[in-house]
Amino acid sequence: GKDLDAVRARGSVNCGVGIGTAGFMLADSQGKWKGLSVDVCRAVAATIFGDSEKVRYVPLTSQQRFTAVQSSEVDIVMGNATYTLTRDTALGLDFTGIYYYDGQGFMVPKKLGVKSAKELNGATVCVAPGTTTELNLADYFRANKMTFKPVVIEKVDEIRSAFFSGRCDVYTTDASGLYSTRAANTPAPAKPDDFIILPEIISKEP
Repeated sequence: GKDLDAVRARGSVNCGVGIGTAGFMLADSQGKWKGLSVDVCRAVAATIFGDSEKVRYVPLTSQQRFTAVQSSEVDIVMGNATYTLTRDTALGLDFTGIYYYDGQGFMVPKKLGVKSAKELNGATVCVAPGTTTELNLADYFRANKMTFKPVVIEKVDEIRSAFFSGRCDVYTTDASGLYSTRAANTPAPAKPDDFIILPEIISKEP
């Protein structure tokens, strides 16, 4: 329809991506985007234009992503956005095929001595606003009769900084994002091994 016509007339796909998650969407030192989500954007461009390079990547926070599609700032979002019934019906958007199944987890500094999410009563937890992550966090702690203090930060790089600097005890997001953060964003002199991802996966995130 008119959306596809607009993309063809423009000559490129405007693809919304998250703000840097290694393995999914991350710009290298030359500004070239790489990762699974980026490859899906490239596949869309290849399908429309026969050229996988006809993509403009637009970094978006979790708060910005759906509004960006609604306002036609981007044509498609490929940024770890969980497919939910509410989002599929209330936002005026269509979710397409699911290309990755994930689940929410927790990362903590090893020095805390925590082995399970059931030991996090009273913890401060870094989390992004406007996400299924934020809702799952509250549900999990309520169901396990625990309390927590949320540290709500919109930008993922600022969440990581807050966690690694000790502003919060716990970082929660999709498990893939935790492993990516630990591997690619642990600041020196700390080492990835100084942080552990707890065994509990508390949600299903298509």
